[in-house]
Amino acid sequence: IMDLKEVLSKEISLLEQDVDNLHESKESLSDIVPEIEIKHLFSDSRKKREDAIFFCVHGMMFDGHRFVDEAIKNGAKVIVHNREVPKRNDALMIRVPDVKQVMNKVANIFYNYPNQNVNNYIVSGNYGRSSVSSFIYYYLNRIGVLCGYIGILGIKYKEVSLKSSFPTMNALDNLRILHKMKNNGVQNCTFEASSSSLNLQKLDTVVPNTFVYTCTNEQSSEYQTNDYYQNLKDYFSTFSSDTKVLLNIDDISYQHLKTYVNNHVTYGTNEQANYRIKEISLGPRGLSFKLVHNNNTYVVNNRLQGVGNVYNLTAAIVALSENGYDINDIISKLQSFGFVEGVMERVDDQYNVIVDCAYDLNCVEDVLKYVKLINQNNKSIGVIGINYTDSDKRIEKIMNLCEKYLDIIILTEDETLQGETMSILSRCDKYTNSVRVIHSPFRSIAIENAIEIMNSNDTCIILGKGNENFLQMGLGKEFYHGDSYYAKKFINKRRSEENEIS
Repeated sequence: IMDLKEVLSKEISLLEQDVDNLHESKESLSDIVPEIEIKHLFSDSRKKREDAIFFCVHGMMFDGHRFVDEAIKNGAKVIVHNREVPKRNDALMIRVPDVKQVMNKVANIFYNYPNQNVNNYIVSGNYGRSSVSSFIYYYLNRIGVLCGYIGILGIKYKEVSLKSSFPTMNALDNLRILHKMKNNGVQNCTFEASSSSLNLQKLDTVVPNTFVYTCTNEQSSEYQTNDYYQNLKDYFSTFSSDTKVLLNIDDISYQHLKTYVNNHVTYGTNEQANYRIKEISLGPRGLSFKLVHNNNTYVVNNRLQGVGNVYNLTAAIVALSENGYDINDIISKLQSFGFVEGVMERVDDQYNVIVDCAYDLNCVEDVLKYVKLINQNNKSIGVIGINYTDSDKRIEKIMNLCEKYLDIIILTEDETLQGETMSILSRCDKYTNSVRVIHSPFRSIAIENAIEIMNSNDTCIILGKGNENFLQMGLGKEFYHGDSYYAKKFINKRRSEENEIS
């Protein structure tokens, strides 16, 4: 709870000249602001917030200026805006040049400067964010250094574990949650951040001590729809000289990003990398590689799967090493890490069934190539979700990849229109004549079919959903237990039936 007059005079008195008519009347900001007790801050007008300040933020899809009436109905006593809106008698209207700038400053005061004395790791890139963030979170908590996590897997700190509706929280929620973490003794926090969330300034309230960029996929929707690298350049310009920036030297992004920051640390297989990856070995039971840094060679063995996890593990090791933690200890502790939900997640010790969230074509090819590599003498079975928004060009590429790397292809729903799944799947038929293709419209049944037909040495890969617990249908989200849940359920069913027979 804070006093509005106190916060406005404390941090944003420089805006006095820009508040409506203030420069003409020569009043001070404190003269026109009444005594109002503020209990909440919000920018989502749908939420009920008693005695609150509502910030009219312009997001990717909605403009807060359109929802002032709803915000007031839900408890707003103050409206901060930067465009013309009708005057209200039931709320104090304050016009400013930049709503997000004011929101960030007010929120920092309201939440008592939560960034202070907290070491923040921000992980961005087209994929690998969840894994790198989770590795850092796991290691720090394992050694007794309290760390929080905010990302697509939810919100985690100490005994708190909450699901999240969005992969990246908005600017206010990030500070609010960080404030709660800090009050609970959390000393570090890892954040996932897509390029679009950085562009929307969702992370502008978070001060990064360490920033990790994993990789760019030029076929991703993020890359196609945004001025991708310019947005990153603008974001990098906000960093202090003390911010540690970690870049993947093997990735196409490196040639762009290296020009945006003077001091950065690199990792990858390139000989020029500060942390060089060598002698990668992949198998159905895990991975191994060597990591060379400052003329020292470290051997990394881990039960995680896929070349993507080689880079993800390395990024986490580098981030922690650059913050003063011992590399040998990091490698040793991360060996006991189980898996990241929905990211090359092997769901059973006996049957090689893997769940992964890959959707971008480059990611899909990397995963399928890996399955083929470790499964050369046995069948590779894929459960592949087809989205009703997929273009024919994309479907053609997916079918080409499936036919190249899989022995049996089971096509199923991903995002779909109600009752239209079969017609969506039939669009795939014109790109294949293979008898290896099975249409199974209900996703859970498709997973059951795959597990029923696989042999004990085969590999089944389930792609597209990862840890998501919903299916996007024509009328909205529909609850779904998740790919891992159904895979485990039907493996246990098969195991039980096999035991009865034996």
